[in-house]
Parts: sequence; C-alpha cells; structure tokens
Amino acid sequence: MAAISTTPQLEAHYDQFIAELTALTRKYGVAIQSVGGVILADAPGDFRDVTYRADISSGDLYPEFADNCCTRSASKTRRST
Repeated sequence: MAAISTTPQLEAHYDQFIAELTALTRKYGVAIQSVGGVILADAPGDFRDVTYRADISSGDLYPEFADNCCTRSASKTRRST
C-alpha cells in the first residue's frame, strides 16, 4: 500500500478521533472494524453535515454527506486502520 500524504494537524485530529472513538466503544460496547475505510477531510468543515447510515442487522455503518462531497474516493484521502 502506498503511503499517503498528511499534515501534522490532520494526524493530530486523527489521533484525537481515535481517542474519542475508544472512549465511545468502552461506554457503549460497540466496536468498529475498518480496513481502508477511513475518509479524511481535505478542509475544516468538510464534514459539517455528515450523518451515518447504520444497519444493526448487517453491521453496516457508513457516512452520508448532504452535498455528496465524499462519494468519489479520488476526491478524498483514505487511510487504512
């Protein structure tokens, strides 16, 4: 897998997100397994209108963007987890 280009601020935000996700997992007993499914914002506010589609019966969880900002994988950076 090719390395992706990030910034120190983006990496700090990712680390903060993981810390909060860990706390949510411990609080609610729900863990997420994702391989290559992380979308990183290109600019502050990119995800301001994001919601999640969740199906507990299948385990599917994916973001929905009101402005379709992230439906094209080439337009966003993806980072494997």
